[in-house]
Amino acid sequence: MIYDPGELTTYRTSDGNAVKIEYYRELPSTVELAKEYALAGKPDRYVVFAEKQQASNILGSKFSDGELESGVFMSIILRPSFFPSQAGLLGPLAATALVGAFEEHTTKTAGIGWVSSIIYEGKKIGGVSIEGKLNDYSSYEYMIVSFALKLDSRFFSPRLTDIIRKVFDDENPSVSMLVARTILNKFFKVYMDIKNPSKHMDYYKQKFCYYGKKVRYFADGKRHTGKIVDVDKKNCVLHIADKKGNTLAVTSPSGIIIQQKSDFLSLLKDKLTKI
Repeated sequence: MIYDPGELTTYRTSDGNAVKIEYYRELPSTVELAKEYALAGKPDRYVVFAEKQQASNILGSKFSDGELESGVFMSIILRPSFFPSQAGLLGPLAATALVGAFEEHTTKTAGIGWVSSIIYEGKKIGGVSIEGKLNDYSSYEYMIVSFALKLDSRFFSPRLTDIIRKVFDDENPSVSMLVARTILNKFFKVYMDIKNPSKHMDYYKQKFCYYGKKVRYFADGKRHTGKIVDVDKKNCVLHIADKKGNTLAVTSPSGIIIQQKSDFLSLLKDKLTKI
């Protein structure tokens, strides 16, 4: 799919390097456009950004044709020099950047859900996805790190837009773009530490919000119930304790279902409605 080029700006992040940001008011998908650009040879740190998007796999958004969701939708093209074996924690590290950016622009406090979701009041409001293409078994042709974050009045006061536009009247940036710049600043800090991520994973563990949550998982062909007891900061493996106190290590989100309180209340409401 080919798009007309959006407005292109240069922004210098907190690590001293410049990024190119291609701005769109709305797009079907920043991820798909970034993949096209990556294959076409766009450089390292090239960013596709949109304030509205038709759908977001990160957020699990489900819209009919023509509906748009507002927020920060951003995909970064990277040409990394590290090995694929060193990229495993990039998603969790990016989640620490996203939750930090969220809290820098609001008085609200959010948490991180396994592996790289941003959770507020039990609901997913943001997240990160990572994908890439290997040249061979030892290097990447490109990686794409994508962020999605919902912006609405629960987190950002409507007055914030007026205050920001008054202070930054020359540029007149949107709230979404300001949050996006903060995400970029924080992300490239953790990205530079990809080979030594310990301090950022300490923060990940502090913000992890699923301790003690009940989960359902499959093992030995059967469904079991357990409780989340820890997340390993060295490899972001989830540790679940079963009813007998045995601990199971889970490496894939597809292997578990985390039971949320809001899910139970929703089911109860549906049942009461039918009575």
